Amino acid sequence: MGQSAYYRLGYGDLFPATDPLGTSLGSGVVALQDSARITLHNPAALQGINLVHFGVGLGSEFRSTDAALTNNTRLEQFFLAFPVGSDVGVSFGAKAVADFETQYQSTNASTSLAEKTDGGIWDYNLGIGYDLSETLKLGLKFHTYQGLLRREYALVVDDATEVYVIKGNISGKALEFAMLTNFGDKVSLGLTANIPYDRPNMTGQDSLGGSTAFTEFDEELAAWPTTINLGVVYHYSKFTNLLAGIGQEVFPENGFENSRVFALPDGWHTVPVASFQIAVQRLPLDRTSRSLSKRIGFQSGVSIRNYYLVPSSDNMMFEYALLTGLNVGLRNGKSIFDISGELGSRGGEESLPEELYARVKFGIQINDTWFRKVKRR
Repeated sequence: MGQSAYYRLGYGDLFPATDPLGTSLGSGVVALQDSARITLHNPAALQGINLVHFGVGLGSEFRSTDAALTNNTRLEQFFLAFPVGSDVGVSFGAKAVADFETQYQSTNASTSLAEKTDGGIWDYNLGIGYDLSETLKLGLKFHTYQGLLRREYALVVDDATEVYVIKGNISGKALEFAMLTNFGDKVSLGLTANIPYDRPNMTGQDSLGGSTAFTEFDEELAAWPTTINLGVVYHYSKFTNLLAGIGQEVFPENGFENSRVFALPDGWHTVPVASFQIAVQRLPLDRTSRSLSKRIGFQSGVSIRNYYLVPSSDNMMFEYALLTGLNVGLRNGKSIFDISGELGSRGGEESLPEELYARVKFGIQINDTWFRKVKRR
């Protein structure tokens, strides 16, 4: 088995967050706005920026079972954000939202089956945030999903090998509605709702390797979810925030019923995903200080969520995780470096192993002061 056994089910591994800050704070990050950095989790927060920002994120994931230790490292996000006047902010970006990469092999006395799947789905997005009033900000983000999948089966029977290939492209669209509001000086609340209006669809070919025979197919990812996140930030002090977040992913009932490429094992079905995180964030004491320790911020928290698929026994599988993160800015305010760690476990089921996982993410944000000429007297 290569990568995670869970990657073989449904739409593979669906990413709840892909950058260090969001990973270490959970859904509560949708209520966070920071004038020194970009938080893309809520487009309503874009209206507060006053510089052009560019960022990129990398992720590395380790999974351990009784049978193996696997690793997957990938580019997970990049973006560009800039102000338009004093009340509007705009962002362009892309992030990974699903990963299909798996390897599987089964053998008996006279036959063997090897399966290898590559590919995934990326979300290319355009966001806009508007400052409606002193206490209410609104946001809208357009998402277009683009991806590919290639799955190869090699069947060996009595030394005769037959290769079967499925490959295709995936595309779809969604709209995300968002708001951010303040209740006095102490409490901020954020809400986002990502609603697919054109669920991803896969078009491709089935073929026998080594031959010209193939058939065209068209399959809708009918179970693609609607995602809602609610976050609350309590500004405990000038440098300390307490965050709580609730996430909900709603999967259409019987969405996998007519699936072929993404068919589930007999008896498996989707359930709504609920997640809850609490975290503490400590902001840097002075982002322009000569002292490195004063330019460091950090956060930590805990997370619990259930898996979006369950077997015929209806035994739900849960993920429990410890979250942590650290960021440091250059003294000149031109860059922020982020790193986060997530250590957790995913509950096993009778046909799937229990997994321990560790996710490490690295990110950097730079702003346009790098490219401004310094006036010298």
